Amino acid sequence: MILLTGSTGYLGSQIAQELVRRRMPFRALVRDASRLGFQPEEVDCDIVVGDMRDAAALRKAVEGAKCVIHTAALVKMYVRDRRDFWRVNVDGLRNLLQAATEAGVERIVYTSSFIALGPSTDVNAGEGLRNRGPYSNEYEETKAQALAWLRDEGFRRHPVIAMMPGVVYGPGPATEGNLVGGMIDQYLAGKFPGLLGSGEQRWSFSYNTDVVAAHLAALEKGRPGEEYVLGGDNRSLNDFFRVLAAISGVRRSVRHLPFFAGKMVGAVELARAVLFSHRPELTPGVVEIFKHDWVYASAKAARDLGYRVTPLEEGLKKTLEARHA
Repeated sequence: MILLTGSTGYLGSQIAQELVRRRMPFRALVRDASRLGFQPEEVDCDIVVGDMRDAAALRKAVEGAKCVIHTAALVKMYVRDRRDFWRVNVDGLRNLLQAATEAGVERIVYTSSFIALGPSTDVNAGEGLRNRGPYSNEYEETKAQALAWLRDEGFRRHPVIAMMPGVVYGPGPATEGNLVGGMIDQYLAGKFPGLLGSGEQRWSFSYNTDVVAAHLAALEKGRPGEEYVLGGDNRSLNDFFRVLAAISGVRRSVRHLPFFAGKMVGAVELARAVLFSHRPELTPGVVEIFKHDWVYASAKAARDLGYRVTPLEEGLKKTLEARHA
């Protein structure tokens, strides 16, 4: 039995769909089973209701599980109680690993993030990078601290494998974790506000089907105590929109906004969030993230897990085809 956390999130939902397609029995730890993209009673899926802050639910979820795929995380620009980032992304990870180890789980595949490694201008950069800050926001800080804890202690105590996907894109639900999907939707609707900076900042665009396949391969081939970067096609943001325009046939000019203007807008949005419980469209922390390059290599994942990198042109074509399916 496989335990999957985060099965209603952007990446986790795609892993759940693949487990269903492969007819692999699994258990899903969810807060709201109605958000699953399938009927649990129609497939080989058990449900445990709870979240990463619920220690009792974690213990129940790991009972009888042989493997765990842990994709659940708090991926947001802003939450009113910022301690929730720590409760979910750091404490939740530690509590889950402890419960899983005590229950005799043999292998835990943990979804970390490129952001835990820190900014990189080197397309050959891989495992071992350490993000020491300064951190742009609580999400970056807590993912970096979770990885630091694994390296200092967690890998020795638990049978865990850390996966570091790049900027994941592809078909899937419109969650806050689906940043690229939101950019695509805004561009096609003529509502994209503009790129921060020159647009020459490079991201490692990882197609989600590749990332899903690597997670499942890690259940068999991954080595506990190891990290695997699941990078993608290292391309500039200007390249991304040029490819999107060519494939979609929708050609729109993309404005470029100076970072200081983004910081001002982000500050106003953040103030509205604090005062009026408004969901911010931008924060100063997100502006900081856009200032950097985030590019990496995936040779180790390719060698050990059979990981492949889908070119941006192919991945965007499949993403747009899925919108019309």
